[in-house]
Order: sequence, then structure tokens, then C-alpha cells
Amino acid sequence: MNKIFLRLTILFPFGLAFQTLLAQYPHHALPQYPEEWTAQWITHPNIDETAYNLIHFRNAFELESAPEQFIVHVSGDNRYRLYVNGQEVVYGPQLGDMRHWRYETVDLSFYLKKGKNIIAAEVINWGVERSYGIMSFRTAFLLQGHSEREIAINTTTNNWKVLTNQGMHEKTVFWRGGGEIIGGFYAANPTNSVVAAQYPWGWQQADFNDSQWLRPKMVFARPTTDASNGHGWILQPRTTVIQTSEKESLTRIARSDLANLPTDFQFGAQALEIPANSRHTLLIDQGYVTLGYPKLTLSGGKGAQVKVRYSEALYNDQNQKGNRNEIEGKVIKGISDVYVMDDGKNRTFQPIWFRAFRFIQLEVQTQDEPLQINGFYNVYSASPIPLQAEFATTDSVYQKVWDICWHGLKICAQDNLLSDAYYEQMQYVGDLRPHLMGWTALTGDLTYFRSAMEQFNNSRLPDGNVTSCYPLKATFVHPTYSLVWIDMLHDLMMLDGDKRLIQSYTGEIQEVFDYYESLINENGLVGKSKYPMFIDWYLPKGGNSPVNKDGNSAILTLNYAYTLGKTAKIMEWLGYQEKANFYQIQGAKYAEVVRRLCFDAERGIYADDPEKTFYDQRASILAVLTGAHTGEEKKSLMQKLLDSSTEFDSRANLFYYFYLFEAMQKTGVGDFTTELQLWKDIAAMGMSATPEKRIEQHPRSEVHPWTAHPVHFYFSLVAGIRPMSPGFKEVHIAPQPGSLETVQATYPTKQGTIHVDLQFKEEDVVGSIVLPPGMNGMFTWQKQQI
Repeated sequence: MNKIFLRLTILFPFGLAFQTLLAQYPHHALPQYPEEWTAQWITHPNIDETAYNLIHFRNAFELESAPEQFIVHVSGDNRYRLYVNGQEVVYGPQLGDMRHWRYETVDLSFYLKKGKNIIAAEVINWGVERSYGIMSFRTAFLLQGHSEREIAINTTTNNWKVLTNQGMHEKTVFWRGGGEIIGGFYAANPTNSVVAAQYPWGWQQADFNDSQWLRPKMVFARPTTDASNGHGWILQPRTTVIQTSEKESLTRIARSDLANLPTDFQFGAQALEIPANSRHTLLIDQGYVTLGYPKLTLSGGKGAQVKVRYSEALYNDQNQKGNRNEIEGKVIKGISDVYVMDDGKNRTFQPIWFRAFRFIQLEVQTQDEPLQINGFYNVYSASPIPLQAEFATTDSVYQKVWDICWHGLKICAQDNLLSDAYYEQMQYVGDLRPHLMGWTALTGDLTYFRSAMEQFNNSRLPDGNVTSCYPLKATFVHPTYSLVWIDMLHDLMMLDGDKRLIQSYTGEIQEVFDYYESLINENGLVGKSKYPMFIDWYLPKGGNSPVNKDGNSAILTLNYAYTLGKTAKIMEWLGYQEKANFYQIQGAKYAEVVRRLCFDAERGIYADDPEKTFYDQRASILAVLTGAHTGEEKKSLMQKLLDSSTEFDSRANLFYYFYLFEAMQKTGVGDFTTELQLWKDIAAMGMSATPEKRIEQHPRSEVHPWTAHPVHFYFSLVAGIRPMSPGFKEVHIAPQPGSLETVQATYPTKQGTIHVDLQFKEEDVVGSIVLPPGMNGMFTWQKQQI
């Protein structure tokens, strides 16, 4: 007889898992909106306001005493960095679009003093080659005091000065036809080329001489939050946490051709001299991929050129990476900044946009003077939202996979959640669902979730589809991602339970379904779309198989059925029972059509086409998650698709394992530890985060959090912690430990933290569960419930 011995406890937690920190959303301590917009957008009077430019602003003002509070609202186009009395305060804005241009709200009182103060800002416009994720009107800066106390420093043409930086130049990144990039599409910003002799060093300091600076020009675009009268930016407060920065040492020189370089050399502890009229390289191995704004301090060496090259990994002569910890016979390839020295002392160079890297190579060529490297470190930048979840078990592979998942999730938590750290750095809706579920499981934070739902809704096209990524200066559309947006709405409903928020998006759901109905073939399958219908990365490459790229596909139809089922649950919760019934019936109808046309009863699996020429594991996975089979039939199908001897023409890639794990959770079939093998292989290759694709596909991106979703299933599948009602007001705990003997989990929810400590022996379970106050729960083990 199966036995359950559990101690159930409800405790008042010491603090809710849900974090606010510095995010600019309702109920935050800092006010979101100024009392009145009286500032002006300002720019340089003599520049092409849409071209590449770096401009600097300064404002000197007096204070009779150091204030206890001094709140301002600040923004810029494309990007600004704000300083007070020489100290960096904040950079932004959060990326948005012209009708939702973000600003940050900050309290400057910590940086201010009695007497003279200097507030300064730099604003960069990367021009036409800017990141695909940055939308732009023109180069400009805005600072608005919150009340009468602060408005004296509002941006106007009277109290501010401006300078264009002649020492900063655009360095375009070429990724087509043999450029610096290996692996394809590069969508991020140009890099920097800096000529030190023309750079206004110390421009942000109080003692800098700005007597030759000009008065700025007003931009004809009155600051407004009202789209009815907007000639430019329609301002909205930031929706995600402001990133924080910290110093990160660059410690290990892995390779160098410099003679007599001390084996224990550390940047900053002593100066490193590069001889005159010489050429040398230093390869730095950080040991893991990180992200930030590396600061390099140089002295002397007039005319010397230093190229700083960044890469996530090294490459052999076949452009393959191999084990990332093995550097012998490999070279660095990737984007670079170039710095040309004057003969000054302690010139500190820093990229304006962040760089992602594990390896940095300094390529130095001196002229008639030696060059000193005085210091080099990274300014690590990411969301300050902390890790709150914990998970422990008897198998060490779980910690290894946890580490690479959390590392990628953490460094890609920037203004928005990034698709990847190096190549594209954009917010893709298809990537976001597994990304968000991993992030939320480990942090309890829902701000990125809410922000993403809003932003993608802002991207919606007349035919109902959202753009595949957003913000976006171009137009990328994959209708499959429009379905994912709806699936995410269901996820948010279950995690957050904000009925008003969920209801605000329900009208857009039907717009997506209307588009899908227009694609239905006579046989009832989803047919050809004018847009590409990305599914997953297939071997050897591409987002579709040969049979589903033009529709008439089981996978595309079951995707639709899957989302119809999610929508039925949304509508039922909102009280729209008639709509809920309709969507449930529609989902079941399409699942049955696919079963009739594409299920091979003899083989016990699905083909992706009615002709049954291509057996795709993804079709069988989705069939388990939709309504064409009974519970026992789904278990049989699940056992078949997990069996390594089952012959498929294509199997799920790392991204699609999100749905495989969900199917395991739904059926109770399979051993999660066994299926973690692909992630175990990633860690064994010396990788510090989860990549874009399977190892055998030689993934270009080393940090791609859409494959960091296993940590979500540590809790929802292995520990079995799942919301039973929206907002996690009720929880169902149904562990599936497989071969594990113990599971200890600490899981943050909106209601508080859940603690699970379970031991499994044969078919029995003992342990304890602690729920937060107000949360009801049910525990299931081997068909028994308590």
C-alpha cells in the first residue's frame, strides 16, 4: 500500500517574494508622474539629429542646503547616461516605441551638496545602423523636475549647455560576407572608435571649463503623455526595474606574447607597459560569459591604437568552438572597440552600449612612445532582482544545470528580457515564454512579465498578429508567436491573478484567432501563411521542417488547438462561459482533425503531414497537450515519444523541450533527470549559460535564456508545485521525482513562499510542506490526494 506521511504548515512569511526595488510601476515610493511637464526636449543646434552623434549636456546650479529629496524624471533618444557632480547616477531609457517612450524617475539627493552642483548627461544616437531593438525620433535629452523644488534644473535653452563629441566615431559591425561576426544575424549597436586627442576628457566633472559650449536648441515636441497631441515622443514611466552596476575584476590573462609578464599579474594592481614601436596581444579569459561596460585606463603612448575584441567563445580553424575551456589552437573572433591614444594620463575608455563576453583580447600597436595599461575591469550591469528560489536533491546534475540556467537568466535581465546577450539583444515573444517562466520561478518577479505583455500588445498589426520581437525598428512577424503571446497571458493569469489586467487584453485574442481561421485549409489543417511560421530550430538549420514550412501541418494546427484550450480557461475565469465553451470546442475540433489525418495508429506516433512522410516528435508532444486522446492514450503516446528507439524524422530542440516537459507534467510519464542529459552535455562543454540550440548544431549564441526553462520544471514538475487557481491562491503539489530520493524546494509566489521537503522510498513519500497564509492546497501522490 502506498503511504503518505506529511506535515502541513501555514506560516506568515518574513517577506513576500514579490520584489519592487526601483522599478517604475504603480505603488512604488518614487512618484511616476511630475506635477506638470514644463521642461523642453533639447538637442545640439548644429548636428544632423537623425545621424550618429554623441553629445554632452551640462547644467550648473546652486543649492542653499543639501536636500533630503530631489526627484527628477529623465529620458533621452537613443540613450542617455546621467551624472551628478561627476558621479554616474542612471542610464536609460528603458527601450520602448514612439507612443510609449520611457523615462526614469530618480532621487538625486544622495549626490547633491550645499553650494554649486553640476548635473551632466551624455546622449548617444547610433544613427541608421542602431540596434534593431531601438526605435528613434531624433537626438534629444529631457529632464523634468518633479515639483517646484526641482524644476530649476529642467532642460531648457537657457540653463543648459551642449557639446558634440568630436572624438567618438561610429564603428559599423559587418556580419555579412566575412565580417567580424561568426554565426549570422547581428542586430545590436555599432561599436566605438575613440580618438583621445579629440575627446573632451572630464566633461562631467565640476571643474571642467565649458565656456565654449553652446546653448542647446529646443526640439519642437512638447513633453506629453497624451497621444492626441504628440509631435514626437509620448512619454510613459518605466515598467521594469532600473539596472544596477558593480565592479567585476578581469583576472586571468590566458595568453600573451609579452615577454616577462608576471604569472600573477592583475589589472589595476600594477601598470603594464607596452614597449614603443611594438605590436602585442593579451587574451583574457573571464571563465564565464558576462555582460557590462568594460573600463580600460591608459596613459602615454601617443598615437598608440588599442583594439578591444569581445567574444563569448574561441574558434578553431573550422570556425567551431569545441570545449569552451580549451583554448589551444583557437582564436578570438567578434566585435571590437578601437581606442587611439593621445599622450594623456589615466584616459579611461568605456563602451556606451554593453558588451557580452567571456574572452577579451587587447590588440595593441604602439608608435614612438610606450603605452601604460593602468587598469582594466568590467562594470557588470543587470537587474538587481535577487534569486529567491532554492532547490536541492541527491543528484549533482541538478545544481550544474541550475547554475547555467540562472546565469543566463540573470545577465539577460536588462531594460527588457533579452533574447540573447551578444548577437541580437532583443525581446522576442517566442523566446520570452520559457524565459519568463524560468525567471519567475527563480525570482518571484512579475514586472518583466507584465511589461512584455504590454509591449507586444503595442506592436499589434492590423491583421491581429504581434511582431515577433518588440521594440523593433523593422517588422518581423511569425504568427506562431502571436499564439505564444496568448499562452503567456494564461501563464500570467495563473501566476498573478490580476483580473482587470487580463481582461484588458481579451479583445486582441480573437484578432489572432481570426487570422488563424483565415488560414484553415479545406481538410481542416492550418495552411500556408504569407508570414514564416517559426516552430523550433530544426537540424541542420532553419525554423521549419520541409513539410511544415508551407502549412498543412499537424504541428501548426495543434499549436492553434493548444492556445484555444488556454484561452477557454481565461474566458471561464473572467466569467465569459459561452466564449469559454466555444474555444474549448474549437480546440477539441482541431485536435481531432489532426488525429484523423496525421496519427499513425500502427506506429503509435504522429506525422506532421497527412501524407505521413515526415514524423516529427513535436507533433506527438502537442497531441499530448491537446484534446484528441484520452488520459491513458496520452500516457501511451508519451511513452512512445520518449522512447529513444522510436524513429522520428526530427526531434525537439532545446527550446521545444519546454513543451516536452509540460507533456511529462501533464501525463506523469518520464524521468526528468534522464531528459536533463542535453543540459548536462552543455555544462560538460565548459559553457556558463544555456545556448540557442543543441550542441551538435554548433550554436552561435552562448547565452540564450529560452533554453533556461528546466529550472521552471524543477518546481512545477519534479517538486510538482503548480497554481490550481489564478494568482496562486490555491496550489496543487504533485511531485514527479523519478529516480530522485529527496526533493527540497523553496518557491516564491505572489502569495508568499512555498517550502517543500520530501523524501521518496519506493512508492512511499514522507516530508513537510509549508504554505504561506491564505493559500489553500492539495497534495497528490500515486493517485492519493490530501
